[in-house]
Amino acid sequence: MKNFAQHVLRRVAPLTYTLTYTLTCALLCALAMPACSNSVSIRTADALAIVRDFQSSDQPIPASVFESAKGIAILHEGSAALIVGGGGGQGVFLKRLSHNLGSDWSAPLAVNTGAMTLGLQAGVQSRDTIIIMNTDNEVSNFLDDGLYGMAEASAVAGPAKSDPHNAGGPVPAAYYYIRTKGVFGGLLVGGVHFSTADKVNHETYGHDVTIGQITNGTAKPPDGT
Repeated sequence: MKNFAQHVLRRVAPLTYTLTYTLTCALLCALAMPACSNSVSIRTADALAIVRDFQSSDQPIPASVFESAKGIAILHEGSAALIVGGGGGQGVFLKRLSHNLGSDWSAPLAVNTGAMTLGLQAGVQSRDTIIIMNTDNEVSNFLDDGLYGMAEASAVAGPAKSDPHNAGGPVPAAYYYIRTKGVFGGLLVGGVHFSTADKVNHETYGHDVTIGQITNGTAKPPDGT
């Protein structure tokens, strides 16, 4: 386990060290539990791989974007999720525990992509999406309702490393980064919709643990960790 964590951290760009460290620790803790389909351990491993792939590309997400983020959702949708009404995608959401830049992140909250997600271009087999929430209000709206939607018309593609972040203009409520079929910078088609995966969260953290306790750092670690 220790060697795996060290290997991952060496491979990921230092700009996202804190987020990656949190995901790695969460994965190691979750792996101590009995494995089950759609578990938080699987979702966290997938999220870690998605962040690593984005940051090892020729256009990694800028440090300034991660540093100012209030919340982050990391999602994966396979071919079954990329048809009208298909659903079936999944991921995790993390909330920054403090307003101070560089502070720790919450435990992963399991989320599912919504059934209203529309299909991409013909032949696309998967879509990885990272949504960066830039305001406390954006995070609160999601946590209050357990639902989040980013319509295609209002979506704002996040800046690449070579682009100036917030160069004199207002920062949007959220950014999105997409990789489709191994290509970075894909277009957002049909928007992104996700909601809390209550069953998975209850199996991991306990039925009495609320979403707020998971995302504010007070939830007890899973048994066996």
